[in-house]
Amino acid sequence: MAATFEHKVLNYALGWKGFDYSKIESELNDLGGQGWEVVGTVQPSVGAAPTDIVVFLKRASG
Repeated sequence: MAATFEHKVLNYALGWKGFDYSKIESELNDLGGQGWEVVGTVQPSVGAAPTDIVVFLKRASG
């Protein structure tokens, strides 16, 4: 039987003071405690300036 997963996508927007890395770290640690694993990230941008950090997570379901 093939493993099944559920997925989650988080988006962290650039604030006027930059990214809140401590908030991102805290949220990812909390989700990791719930069994979520980061499997990828992308950083969309306008020109050379990043606008967001998008994080893709998965965890086993069932």
